[in-house]
Amino acid sequence: MALTKRFKILCLLAAMVAAYVVLSKPEQAAAPVAAASDRTERVAEQLPNGVAARATSRPARADGNSLMARLAHRVAESKAVEALFHTQSWYVAPPPPPPAPVVVVVPPPPTAPPLPFSVMGSYARPGDAKVYFFTRGDRVFDVHIGDTIDNTYSVDSEANGVLTLTYKPLNIQQTLAVEASK
Repeated sequence: MALTKRFKILCLLAAMVAAYVVLSKPEQAAAPVAAASDRTERVAEQLPNGVAARATSRPARADGNSLMARLAHRVAESKAVEALFHTQSWYVAPPPPPPAPVVVVVPPPPTAPPLPFSVMGSYARPGDAKVYFFTRGDRVFDVHIGDTIDNTYSVDSEANGVLTLTYKPLNIQQTLAVEASK
């Protein structure tokens, strides 16, 4: 690889600048170094503990002018850094949604099952109480007013061709047509 003349000159200038920074006498920059060391102490107080410890843990030269002390004036203060990268947000969180209304569902009152009986007919002898014949499935019941069927239904009354039965577990009255309407 052939090195150009320009590249050689730039490398020589970079080496000279590095040698000047490292080997320059402290008397030439005594005032800026003192001001820089004061600023370094102020910045180190504002930095978090780990960063300040790393910045001050490097060994200083015998004359007290380390490379860090000479370059400390280049450190930006923390307030200036925050101002450089400050963010502004106009986002406003929406209010929380209102709580859902509590819906209390009242269970419907218990009802009696449909009457399991159908009327076959009725018979009345002169001078006796009327007998009603009910069927449920293949069973036939002969009942009078005031009787109880299977300890579940009681026959209460008859009016205008309609029997009133009471479902005993819930004490609910139900009606059953005895005669077809004329």
